[in-house]
Amino acid sequence: MVAKKHFRLLTIALISCFMLVLLATGCGQNSKAAPTTDATQTPAPQKVKIGYSQVRISLPIFVAAEKGMFKKNGLDVELEMFDTAQPLMDALCGGKVDVAGYTAFPITFSGQLRSKTNLYYSTAIMEDDKHPLSMLMVKKDSSISSIKDLKGKRIGILPTIAYKAWLEIILKENGISAEDVTIQNVAPALTPSALESGTVDAMFTIDPAVTTTIQKGIGKLLYEGAIVPKYMGSPFPFGSFNMTKDFVDKNPDTAKRIVKSLDEAIDFINANQQEAKKIFTRRSKTICSKFSRCFVFEVD
Repeated sequence: MVAKKHFRLLTIALISCFMLVLLATGCGQNSKAAPTTDATQTPAPQKVKIGYSQVRISLPIFVAAEKGMFKKNGLDVELEMFDTAQPLMDALCGGKVDVAGYTAFPITFSGQLRSKTNLYYSTAIMEDDKHPLSMLMVKKDSSISSIKDLKGKRIGILPTIAYKAWLEIILKENGISAEDVTIQNVAPALTPSALESGTVDAMFTIDPAVTTTIQKGIGKLLYEGAIVPKYMGSPFPFGSFNMTKDFVDKNPDTAKRIVKSLDEAIDFINANQQEAKKIFTRRSKTICSKFSRCFVFEVD
């Protein structure tokens, strides 16, 4: 299991070798030999539906689609976008998409337990101080100056069980119980207006909502750096890209091709940072239409 491919704002550690071993040992025992075909015949691309959330950590998927990695590796990919990872994982466990990424581990584990769906974990996202993901912010002119000041306040969160769980741990470490605050779900697109209007006193969420709110002069960070790793250990295992065991068992070759495509996409990102930014911008039109501006992260 080799960690590699670093992004600013996140670290994606592809576990390609691990995935291939799983596929070979878990699925290869019952698989039949592929039928022989005419050497001049081109095999039809293998169809697969990939679910993704419209955030920065989905960049490898965007690159693999736009630069032809999926196609080159014999895949006919249909991408389906979800606002957050919560409905994305529900769709994966419900069989509405074949594979999906990226989702926070609490969301993934909860989805597995509720649906009794077995999943393969083919990538991992790690968060640390150099690659912060989750951020806690308040209104720019707020008198709140520390986490302890959040007692009795209304805190908006990205609407997932992961952000609720992480926030409650952060608050507890600062002497505040969940009963001492009001936690409200706030959709990413509503983050700037919720903070500006006073609907919430603070926001615990992810980009692009954070960057947009700060750039518009509405909010400021309450804590500089990666707040979740500070209280839960660094590097912090944030989430993953997943495939259902049922899908992999039935399509072991397709699963290998997906992992290979994502691996190649990350290699491309590291070697072509400026072009990768442009791809993210093009693929983020949905987000940009919801906010006043669209902000693209850098890779290194």
